[in-house]
Amino acid sequence: MESKTEANVAIPIIHSRFYMKKIILFCFAFILLIGCNKQLLQKEVEVTFKYTLSQSGSMTRAGDVYDSFYESFIKSGRLLPSQYSLTISTLDGKQVASFSGTWDQNQPVILATGKYHVVGSSKGGATYNDYYNKAVLVFDEEVEILENSTTIMLHANYDCFLLLFDAAEKTYFKWSADGTSTSGISGDVQKASDYYYIFAQGFNENGYVKWNYGSKENSISMSGFNFQKGCYYYFNDLAGKFEIPKMQPGSI
Repeated sequence: MESKTEANVAIPIIHSRFYMKKIILFCFAFILLIGCNKQLLQKEVEVTFKYTLSQSGSMTRAGDVYDSFYESFIKSGRLLPSQYSLTISTLDGKQVASFSGTWDQNQPVILATGKYHVVGSSKGGATYNDYYNKAVLVFDEEVEILENSTTIMLHANYDCFLLLFDAAEKTYFKWSADGTSTSGISGDVQKASDYYYIFAQGFNENGYVKWNYGSKENSISMSGFNFQKGCYYYFNDLAGKFEIPKMQPGSI
């Protein structure tokens, strides 16, 4: 009787192990099926990348002087860079594409549908005549490519600040980011309409701006200013006629 009882107990244990193996094999096959279906669901799409300027927290907030300059020279694209470079990665960090070109001749790229992380920049050429005469833009955002996607619109942010100078009675401006005349970080400040301007990313300790007024050359050391990227700074009076406001009465 005892041997029969032991045999009867062993049978369900064997069946249990058998069913467990079947469950494990089924789960493994299900996972593989999900992965295959996900790959089948992803389709390759030909898309073109373009951009629009961010409004909030950028140089688009300004007074009358800057409003006019922005509409005529930035929003119109006249002082925006033509060259760009972009890197496309999956959301888990795997790079899938990296390319560069010019915005007016940017070629479509083929990407699978899904969500991606896009980083990159857009700026002028290697020489100061182009590099500092155009705004420097950067990109860093997530995008989603769908089956019907044809154009992906990126949001550009400024990676520079803008210095504006009243051009009245001044025939030239010169500047240097670090106090030297090395090509690429210094040169003539360009003129647009009634203003001289510089798009810059920073000044070192000896950085300066020089200009003439009448027969005298003047200069400002720029290293002491805390310039913030995405902001503009208008120097409206560079004739040495700044007025010092009166002190206010104090109380004890």
